[in-house]
Amino acid sequence: MKHRIDPEGKRLPIKLDSTSNGEFAPVPLWPANLEANRLAHESASVFSRKLCLSRRSFLLSSCGAAATLLSFNAANAAAGRVGGVFEISKDAALEEQLARVQVGPAKDEFIFDVQGHFIDTPKGNAKSAEVFVKDVFMDSDTDVMVLSFVPSRRDAEPVTIGAADAVRSVVAKLEGTHRLLLHGRVNPNQPGDLEGMNELKE
Repeated sequence: MKHRIDPEGKRLPIKLDSTSNGEFAPVPLWPANLEANRLAHESASVFSRKLCLSRRSFLLSSCGAAATLLSFNAANAAAGRVGGVFEISKDAALEEQLARVQVGPAKDEFIFDVQGHFIDTPKGNAKSAEVFVKDVFMDSDTDVMVLSFVPSRRDAEPVTIGAADAVRSVVAKLEGTHRLLLHGRVNPNQPGDLEGMNELKE
């Protein structure tokens, strides 16, 4: 099977990475975590060949998730870290039924992103909405998202309620209903915001 997204299987099913919300520079990954990612990629190559699968197909499977978690266990143990571990049998990296029992099928979980962001820049650029919808609702496992608004003045909003509602209308046409909820921007200490709450409700 040829996969349109990540056909070479470079994305791990479980992200172990440094990230940031944009307010601060991300903290560099600890060396053991870098080693965990390296081991996970190495395991994906070895086990996918044993199962006669492409790397991408393997990483999309429950076996791929199990192999990744086992790699995380191994890297942290080698680094001398003690504490919790992922309770995964080594056989789960090669036995799909066992892996499904231990890590669960990927789509059985309901994923609700309670604070998503979309920035309409430049204003009215349809491409920015298309990229947002593609990234969140087509290329990820997100089921439902709340689109949040950042504190701002009415004349300097990164995204207006009108633009957000237009995106919601696009999402409403996809599979499933009410997958994008809107969180209105209200700053009670700013003139007009309290009076504008009825508009947000609509």
